[in-house]
Parts: sequence; C-alpha cells; structure tokens
Amino acid sequence: LQMLALLWMTVAVAAGGGPEGAVQFLAVGDWGGVPDPPFVTPREVATAAAMGRAATDLGADFVLALGDNFYYEGVRDEWDPRFQETFERVFTAPGLRELPWFVLAGNHDHAGNVTAQLAYGHRSPRWHFPHYYYSLRLSLPGTNASARLLVLDTVLLCGGGDDFGTGGDPRGPRDAGAAAAQLAWLRGRLAAARHDRYILVAGHYPVWSVAEHGPTACLVRLLRPLLRRHRVTAYLCGHDHNLQ
Repeated sequence: LQMLALLWMTVAVAAGGGPEGAVQFLAVGDWGGVPDPPFVTPREVATAAAMGRAATDLGADFVLALGDNFYYEGVRDEWDPRFQETFERVFTAPGLRELPWFVLAGNHDHAGNVTAQLAYGHRSPRWHFPHYYYSLRLSLPGTNASARLLVLDTVLLCGGGDDFGTGGDPRGPRDAGAAAAQLAWLRGRLAAARHDRYILVAGHYPVWSVAEHGPTACLVRLLRPLLRRHRVTAYLCGHDHNLQ
C-alpha cells in the first residue's frame, strides 16, 4: 500500500530562482565519482564548480540528476560514505547549497542498492528520490501555467547493460510486471499532463544517441511513440558521456 501511494506521488516545485515566468534547472548525468580515494574525479569537481557559477549568475530552481550517481556499483546502504564523499562534499558552491536535487537511477546505481538511495532522502534535505519513477509539477512563476517533469527508471523498464564491452544494449527487464506497471503509469501521467504547457521526460538511457552506446532499442520501441503522441517538449538523459 505504501508503494502504491508513492507510485502516484506528485511533487510540486516552487520556482523563483530565474527570470519571471521561467523555471530554470541544471541537469547532470553520470557524475558519480569513483569507488576509490579520493572518490571524485577532477572533471566532477570542475563540473560542480561550473554548476555553482551558473546557478549564481543565471539562477536555478533545482538540479536534475540523471543517474549513475555512484560508480561503479552504486551504494551499499543509506549510511554509505559515498553519499558524503561523492555528493555532499563536492557540490558545495554557494549557488548549489540550497538547491534541491531530484534524482533517478542509472545502470551503475542498479548494480548496488537503489532503495538505499531512496532512503537517503530522509537524511539529506536536498536529496529527493521519492520512488523509482515519479512526477514533478513545475509552476511557472508569475503565470497560471505549469510544466510537468516525469522522471523514469529506464533500467527497470529495459534492463541492465554492459558499459565496458560490446553488446552493451539493455538485455530486457528483470521484472516484466514492474516494467509494464511503469509503462502504464507513464501513459496515464502523459494523458493527465495535456493541460500543462510543457512536458519533460527524463531517464538514464538515451532514446537516440550518436555516441558509444548508440540508440536504446527498447526505448525507441516503447518510449518514442509516447513522446511523439503526447508532443513531449524534451527528453533528458545520460549514459553516454557527452553532450548531444
């Protein structure tokens, strides 16, 4: 019953960090450091500093974390020191300290304990990960309009993949019933979002990609028709470590 209640959870986000009528947010994927000391990479530290400057100079309402939050095998439990070493002590710029993070899981997170990442939200005021997939309602300040952000778990939907070898495409969901339930939830949320001015969908795996992993056949088959039918404004993702 508790899981069912979370399944339909909608989180409202009050915007105000950017210009009138705008919701502004930072999206970052595949940021999860390394499993050995110092548990961060120079690129992660530089990215965190740049995010802080952008939030201060341009304004931001929240951060969207697109998965692979902790390399290479996620976290063990909600007290895992990686939360401090790779997240809390890295994203410390003044412009970032007060921003909520809305989090989804990637394939490396699923190699560990994703429920621990859900539970960590009770320990950190800025880590928001209420369920494997969830809906955010974004109010556009100074208007009566709203936007909808639907956060997916593409690993539950399509299965895990091999990042480091050939044949890395997801191998199909581990639990076909859970994958079907998420797809049914998404169809319902997209239909209910027809009154929202903008609809954004986020997941870890790309639909299309010109980089190492290439397109995700499962998402081209299952997700792309829904994105087109419901005129989704944008799909945000990670997994391939570049900007496209």
